[in-house]
Amino acid sequence: MLETSYGLNFFLKTHHKGFDLRYIYLRITVNGIQKEASTKRKWESSRWNQKNEKAIGTKEDAKALNYFLDSLRRKIDDYKIQLINRNISITSKLLIDYVLGNTVANTKVLEEFQKHNNEIFALVSKGEYSMGTYERYVTARSHVGESGQIDHLILHGALPFFFSSFFFK
Repeated sequence: MLETSYGLNFFLKTHHKGFDLRYIYLRITVNGIQKEASTKRKWESSRWNQKNEKAIGTKEDAKALNYFLDSLRRKIDDYKIQLINRNISITSKLLIDYVLGNTVANTKVLEEFQKHNNEIFALVSKGEYSMGTYERYVTARSHVGESGQIDHLILHGALPFFFSSFFFK
């Protein structure tokens, strides 16, 4: 579902007065509701252009920061398009949670993966599965959890296929 208004801004925020080095924050506004999150990057306020929401200069550190901010903006825009394609209402909280990695689906999938592994382990003692099979499932779960492959599977609609091909062979 489309939002009536949308804004994505980067800005500097200070926690201690008198310091030129400030934190770079991201603010997402959807339908008048604002949410903020830190990019966990710091930058000098004298080298920041608030109008363009970018670092000033041609030094390597400025180019790297601008590339990071552009990448973050593209990542959010891509996620927003995926939500629209899946007919999910876009909210500022949903977008900020995505940036922060607080996705419910990721946690639940890993929990289900662990539950499955526990069931397989219980069946190993009954002789229905070998210990090697259980170890492969444990390895697969650790790889998926560490590499962030779940986000890729969820966003590309491959999660049902992944589970059916993985668990029901």
